[in-house]
Parts: sequence; structure tokens; C-alpha cells
Amino acid sequence: MESSFTPIEQMLNIRANRHKDFPLHEIILTRLCMHMQGKLLENRNKMLKAQGINETLFMALITLDAQENQSIQPSELSAALGSSRTNATRIADELEKRGWIERRESDNDRRCLHLHLTDKGNEFLRQLLPPQHQSLQYLWSSLSSDEKSQLEGITRKLLNRLDKMDEDQVIASLSR
Repeated sequence: MESSFTPIEQMLNIRANRHKDFPLHEIILTRLCMHMQGKLLENRNKMLKAQGINETLFMALITLDAQENQSIQPSELSAALGSSRTNATRIADELEKRGWIERRESDNDRRCLHLHLTDKGNEFLRQLLPPQHQSLQYLWSSLSSDEKSQLEGITRKLLNRLDKMDEDQVIASLSR
């Protein structure tokens, strides 16, 4: 069976044959990572859609569930999701509309709102997560335990390099 990556790889090989200074291996590795991320998201979104939720709402619920008392301020949710406060408000509105969260005033400061996961939200997560976990276990069962550890180590190493490139502004200096 032909991989969904094959057409990209064929195109890159043609380019490498035309340009001898073309860093083929590095570009293939980069494109493989990007392609795999796209496939992971596509697969995940299909499952979430079948369960009546999208990635953003799912991550908001997981973020709430991961809090000590399943409660968070809207600004903290915004930061955790990497979204604007306006978007976090829209997310909270949708979660509240579905009955998965409720807004409560802070016990200490009535001006401060907290988003709380409801029993209905907890029940939804309880039903949602097992199929998610089964899908992940099926995907990663294609690797041995050692391969998973190696991939994790390599991925963390590359992520650290990307973080350092940001800190050192490597891309900006190469673009000049």
C-alpha cells in the first residue's frame, strides 16, 4: 500500500535531483513530522466530531478537569489554550450552553469569575475518553516500548532545539 506521504517524497526527490545543495534528508524529516501531525489532527478531529465535540472544546474540558478543584478563571483558560480572552469567552459560552461548565463568583472576590466543571461535564468526559485512549493505544501499538522511548527522546531533543532557535532568533538572523 502506498503511503499518503509518497507523493510528497517523490516531489522532494525530483527537486533534490535538480539542486545538488538541496538538504533532502532534513527536508524529508521535517515534512514527515508535519505530515504526521496533520494526520494525527485529522484522525483526532474525526473521532471528536463523531462524539459531538471539537478540539478546542475538548481541550477546555481537559484543562478544567486537570485543575485541583476542576475550576479555573477565564483568563487562565485563555492562557492554557493559547487563545484570546474573547475566544476563551466564546468557548466558555459554548461549554456552559451544553451544561458542561458553570460560571460562579469567587468566594473571595465577587468581581472574579470561575469556570467550574459540572457533573454533566464530568460524565461527558467519562464517556468521551475511553474511545480516545483506545485509538491512541491502537496507533502507538505499532511501536515497541523502546521505539516509543526513542521517539520521545528524539522529539524532545528537536523541540528543545526549536525553542533555542526561537530564543536565539536563529530564523531572523538567517533571513537577513
